[in-house]
Amino acid sequence: MSITPPGGWGDPPQRDDSRASVGGWTRGSQPSSMPRSSYLTCKVCDSGTLKSKTVFRMSGPVVAIGFILLVPSILGVAFSALTLLGFNAVLTGVESGTNASESIGRPVQSDDDASYRNSCVASLRQKTQEAGYYISQQVTEQYCECTLSKFKETGSMTIASNTCADQLTEGTLEPLSPNVDAFYSNDTPRRASVAPTANLGVRVFGSGFIIAIGIASFVGGLLGWLLVMRKRVLQCDVCGAVVNAS
Repeated sequence: MSITPPGGWGDPPQRDDSRASVGGWTRGSQPSSMPRSSYLTCKVCDSGTLKSKTVFRMSGPVVAIGFILLVPSILGVAFSALTLLGFNAVLTGVESGTNASESIGRPVQSDDDASYRNSCVASLRQKTQEAGYYISQQVTEQYCECTLSKFKETGSMTIASNTCADQLTEGTLEPLSPNVDAFYSNDTPRRASVAPTANLGVRVFGSGFIIAIGIASFVGGLLGWLLVMRKRVLQCDVCGAVVNAS
């Protein structure tokens, strides 16, 4: 008995692979890429989409305090920098101006020397008038310059007065140079009699004070910056739930 069916064995039916599906996807076709937003579904409402957003790290009042600290601190740092440059430029200009006037031969005297010269001339004129005799302006200036020079050398006004009085009587006072003679005119420029150490102290103290203000402003600005920093979060567009992005 033959098992061959009537008409013989035919060709087996062809399988349509183009319509076969595995896992819900049709074989032979590439699944389309899904948008990233479909993966960021809100777990709170299960309907909204989480979207990236930048917000402040702190609450509203804290952020306001941060801006109050930040803005004046920036201005304080800028003010300190400009003041420091201007302060040192002024001191440098004063010193260079004094040196320049001395280098070109323009006579400059200190306030102490100018006060002594004026008082010496007035005192000598009064004494000579009371004594009933006259001394010329040139001799008066020579005597005052002599006493000033001797006082700087010896440190004693008595010795300086006696020595120059003897020279005045003998007529041996040294003549004045044109620069020294100009010290007794009213238009001679003066400079404050400040010692180099005192001038250095003013520079150091002033610069230190300005730098301290700048450091305090910088610290305040850094604190304000920390209070107004932002962060990136994911927020649902339906319920408004917020999730940290990192």
